[in-house]
Amino acid sequence: MRTLIISLLILLNFILESTLFQYTRIFGVKPDFTIILITSYAIMRGSTAGSFIGLASGLLQDLFFGSAMGVNGLSYMLTGYLIGQSNENVFKDSFVPSIIFNIGAVFIYQHLFFLITYFSKNDISYIYALINIMIPQSIYNAILGPIAYRLLYKLDEKSFMNNKIY
Repeated sequence: MRTLIISLLILLNFILESTLFQYTRIFGVKPDFTIILITSYAIMRGSTAGSFIGLASGLLQDLFFGSAMGVNGLSYMLTGYLIGQSNENVFKDSFVPSIIFNIGAVFIYQHLFFLITYFSKNDISYIYALINIMIPQSIYNAILGPIAYRLLYKLDEKSFMNNKIY
């Protein structure tokens, strides 16, 4: 049942992020709810869950909006894997890890994305991306991340999340 719920969350996140969340921009930057979803499950369930959610979310974005297939998928997958490596050393009931890991995840994802697209037609300078994209988005995600983490944590504690479908 957990796989079905997470798949529905990925799909719902994709739909909302490509429609409604486009209007949540502040100073031209919108929060990356995909990173919030990946980070939340990487903290709760580890690097396997973080990698799977990152790969599925990224490939879905690449399929519909990407110019090169796999750039978002690879970047989100590696971000989920790296954040999930510390899930055993994190106190999961607190909101502080969500803030710290969301800031770190934005920087990891944006650096990976920038590095991968650097070898293609990337016309954005690193300093511009750091000041105008990475830092504001990490602050935005640090504010919204704990709220989403708390909701996802409560959902993950429900008994139906451990039931098997088959």
